[in-house]
Amino acid sequence: MIKRSMFDKGLCVFPSMIVKVLSRRTIAFPVYLLIFAGSIHATEQPKIIAGPYLQHVTKTSITIMWETDTPSLSMVRFGKSRFLPKGKNSAPLDQQVSSTETNTIHELVLNNLEPQTDYFYQVHSHNNGKQGVESKVLTFQTAVKDTSPFAYVVMGDNRTYPERFKKLAEKAFAERPNFVLNVGDVVSNGANKKEWITEYLAPASELMKRVPTYVAIGNHERNASWFYRYVSYPTPENYYSFDYGNAHFTIVDSNAKLVPGSKQRRWLEEDLASSSAKWKFVAHHHPPFSSDADDYGNTSVESSRRGDPRVQSLIPIYEKYNVDVVWCGHIHDYERTWPIRDGKVDQAKGVIYIQAGGGGAELENFAPTRSWFTAKVLRNWQYCLVTIHEGTFRMMAYDIDGRMYDFLELKK
Repeated sequence: MIKRSMFDKGLCVFPSMIVKVLSRRTIAFPVYLLIFAGSIHATEQPKIIAGPYLQHVTKTSITIMWETDTPSLSMVRFGKSRFLPKGKNSAPLDQQVSSTETNTIHELVLNNLEPQTDYFYQVHSHNNGKQGVESKVLTFQTAVKDTSPFAYVVMGDNRTYPERFKKLAEKAFAERPNFVLNVGDVVSNGANKKEWITEYLAPASELMKRVPTYVAIGNHERNASWFYRYVSYPTPENYYSFDYGNAHFTIVDSNAKLVPGSKQRRWLEEDLASSSAKWKFVAHHHPPFSSDADDYGNTSVESSRRGDPRVQSLIPIYEKYNVDVVWCGHIHDYERTWPIRDGKVDQAKGVIYIQAGGGGAELENFAPTRSWFTAKVLRNWQYCLVTIHEGTFRMMAYDIDGRMYDFLELKK
């Protein structure tokens, strides 16, 4: 529900002024009518057409974004959750952050927050403080402390079919995760602005207004400018990293150059080498291992590479820096590998690769013969829920109807 502020007093009395003038000189009616219509248009209140939604979160900060149909100034009112005095029933919103420039896509960062703490927030957009629109009061939580348990959801390839993505997003939100990791292809065509709302932000609105979402850019995003306008991550945004709890997350752009000596590959090694987190996760769109029927060789008539050669070149880096799980998508189904090291199954020291591309796009199929690395496959729409506490990692994979079809536990 969106609440709209009232017209200012000057506009409220303007119609009666016109009537008085017209009673004396009716020939002026068209002129005054145009003046009145123009005044209404000039001060027309903005409308929220997307969001609000949450982006990059840390222990002490969070980014809040939303979009309005017309350029406007923006503000976030917020406050820490606490028990209220008897008789008071409105959420405490005793702090605020405001913009100084008008925009349609609004991005405000709340700083100096407390770790692992619930907050209430409300966004507000206005034209010079007179005509405004505000969201309902919502909630977010800052990142947990390093020793605390946490949970995150993994999904991807939701493009084109928002009704399926909406259903999966609703089930994901029912788990109350701390954040969502999307492995890309959130829209059909990243250069089409409308799709960012209709295929991505709107279907998952209930989830995204309360839970931060991180995206590993896919090929369908097309590296379009809208990707950078609709997300807010550490620079350069198409690849980045962040810490959460006792885990480190490295997000790779598998559409960009990954060859030895490339800027992103050097960054990837430096990022993984510098992290001392207990758990290390990598996410990118394209899969290093995949049993897909025809993306890496048409298995009805020829052999298959069983994965994307470009990202396969990163496997030695993942093994060198002891990455635990690599998340990917691109292929529209689910596949989990055995732990792999040096081209074979190594249950003690291997890296696990999980393809979670069942977010809503049309399903693909598997090769008719089993791959040597496969531990579990499923041809259905799905999402994964991960829970972590200290040295315990648990992953539960659910289909679109809420049935759990895979479970994985790791200990260290």
